[in-house]
Amino acid sequence: MSNLKRLMAGAALVGGLALGAAQTQAAIIADIVWVIDDSVSMGGDINEVKTRIADFDAAMIANSIDANYALIRFGGPNNIPAGCINSTGNACMTQDLTDFTTFNSGWFSTMGAPTSAEESGSEGTVHALNNVSFRANSVKNIIVVTDEDDDSDGFNNTTGPYPYATVTTHNLLTAHDALFNFIGRPGVGNTDDTYGFLAANHGGAAFNILDFRADPEPFFDNFINTKVEEIKEHAAPEPAALGLFGLALLGLGAARRRRAKVA
Repeated sequence: MSNLKRLMAGAALVGGLALGAAQTQAAIIADIVWVIDDSVSMGGDINEVKTRIADFDAAMIANSIDANYALIRFGGPNNIPAGCINSTGNACMTQDLTDFTTFNSGWFSTMGAPTSAEESGSEGTVHALNNVSFRANSVKNIIVVTDEDDDSDGFNNTTGPYPYATVTTHNLLTAHDALFNFIGRPGVGNTDDTYGFLAANHGGAAFNILDFRADPEPFFDNFINTKVEEIKEHAAPEPAALGLFGLALLGLGAARRRRAKVA
């Protein structure tokens, strides 16, 4: 067998392996944690999210994203609510990661907005990153939904105001290589310095909850499309086999050039 034929056979073999690996790894594993402000002013927003969550999951499936969901609530009663798996201050995990059907039919389906407390999305995010059972090799996502800025003074009574909370949250997001998005109030209070900073530094986007309230359907469609693209961009790079395939093709080209020179 000539060198050219050997290279072509090698390229075909590596290409076949690459395609097989790509097919095996077609589904992107994504773990999506909803960190939702459960204070009284959020009742309508919570209902809208519940109405549209099935569309969110359908978009994940349509884009070959294997999504699991978890729920963290914050800003509700100071006492531990019924169904809370574990809690830290005002942050409570009511659902660890699970499939969509289980998530949608569980505590999320009955979630309301009973009372108000300190509304620290930093606390909710830290609680999520420290307690949620993320899957190996998943694209980790934190989505904070709130109509207030970050009441992280309450979260950090002994350690300082919100810059400390933001740094703590930023470090944990970095350690988990997690995406951060929020639907909130950009430009209000400390929002830009807290949630805005976290979104800008962790591959996410900022969305205005007032736009959500004004016209929920197109808002959520845009939000879903943004999340799909973020997850796909953040997913693992091409399998190493594709890189080997590229090297094989380079070798094939070099062999052809050598043969052309000899001729």
